Amino acid sequence: MKEDVDLIILGGGCAGLSLAMRLAKLGEKAPKTIILESRSEYIHDRTWCFWGHPEAEMQDLVSHRWNEFSISTAFDRIVRHCPASPYQMIPSDAFYSAAQETIARAPAIELLLGNNVTTEPSKSGGLWCLKSEKGVHSAKWIVDTRPVRAHGPTQPLLWQSFLGREIETEVDCFDPGCAELMNFTLSTPSQILFLYLLPFARNRALVEATVFDPNPLNPLELESPLQSLLEQRLGGGLFSVQRSEHGILPMGHPPATARGDAGSVRAGLTAGGARPSTGYAFQRIQRWARECAAAMGRGGAPLGHEADRIIPRAMDALFLRVLRARPELAPELFLSLFRKVDPERIARFMSDRGRLSDCAAVIAALPLAPFLRELPVALLGNRGARGSATGEKAR
Repeated sequence: MKEDVDLIILGGGCAGLSLAMRLAKLGEKAPKTIILESRSEYIHDRTWCFWGHPEAEMQDLVSHRWNEFSISTAFDRIVRHCPASPYQMIPSDAFYSAAQETIARAPAIELLLGNNVTTEPSKSGGLWCLKSEKGVHSAKWIVDTRPVRAHGPTQPLLWQSFLGREIETEVDCFDPGCAELMNFTLSTPSQILFLYLLPFARNRALVEATVFDPNPLNPLELESPLQSLLEQRLGGGLFSVQRSEHGILPMGHPPATARGDAGSVRAGLTAGGARPSTGYAFQRIQRWARECAAAMGRGGAPLGHEADRIIPRAMDALFLRVLRARPELAPELFLSLFRKVDPERIARFMSDRGRLSDCAAVIAALPLAPFLRELPVALLGNRGARGSATGEKAR
């Protein structure tokens, strides 16, 4: 069988496009690549946020930065100043445009939009083969960035589901210098619900209802919480909707396995692309894309995401178990964390740049008792033991 290309990238989302952009920068060393994407066009359907630092990728695409952020509960509110590591946002339309322009200038790389995969990849004659709506494709390597829905023992500890609207209000009601990262004022003992608000101007902001839950939520399930949060935050004021976005992120997801061959790897949100305890993914994906492209530029096979270091991985798993077992504690846990830990430490810890001293500060900021209760479960790896009460909260 004749080899069509060197590499097939399945999925042209953040991970697939990020890798393609990195490969394009290899010039003549770039492997001949096709990206198969089911969307026929890209729209402004999401935003990516991260904590700024000198090594952060694609900062030229950042549209907004906030030097202050707030955390609120029904009883308290704190505001922290973080000018050295500002909270930053990249809108998807800017990213998609940059990716398509970069790929268009690379002769070895082709983006095939509106092209659904119709058969899963299989190995034949030493090559990976598959069918799509636009033909039959074969390649030496495959990078699969499509999401994988986990079931049974591979189910995430929690799902982060969100529904957001970019709105414009008739009166000024936002502080454009302060991002509201978590507002728990409508959270209940049985549900971790918070408002996430990124202000772009005094009368314009992205407002999201975010839920941490053992089950993923669809937009209809999030519509009522979002309306309640908007009503509370705006006090009944009038507004117009500019656009909407919805997402579901795995939290504590065991990375999806490859297909048992060094020539095929998985990448993206369900393969280690997102920080388990936060859902932050953009910078992790950029680091992976850089390392994967560098390996291929040297003639090697593509790389999957690097495993998290043992201490942050264990801390994330234990924290998520506590949230699943005791959702009523979430507002005070996050308030205590952001109140007691220096913002620069938090930014490093959440950006996978945490030092041992940062990890120690995070541990010291949280109450000991609930974590000790969950520690035996974490050590045994029995996900259902303590979380059954919230896990049975049927939808």
